[in-house]
Amino acid sequence: MSPSPAAVARIKPDCLTHRNVFCRSCGEACEPDAIRFAPAVGRIPSPAIDEDACTGCGECIDICPADAVVLKPRSIKEPL
Repeated sequence: MSPSPAAVARIKPDCLTHRNVFCRSCGEACEPDAIRFAPAVGRIPSPAIDEDACTGCGECIDICPADAVVLKPRSIKEPL
């Protein structure tokens, strides 16, 4: 997939980490390192997406074994 500045990756509730299954496939496929896994005491770390770093390339979608990653329209930030 080619990068889309109008789209950003989102993690759906189907993510394996929500079922206490250790998986970092999406983060490993993310070349700009927009998907991070924060340590969590007593549970599996869940993915979090840095929207500013996400290029919308979609590499995380194909690699996800649970089909839990989708591209959604990027939210428009209001100027300050």
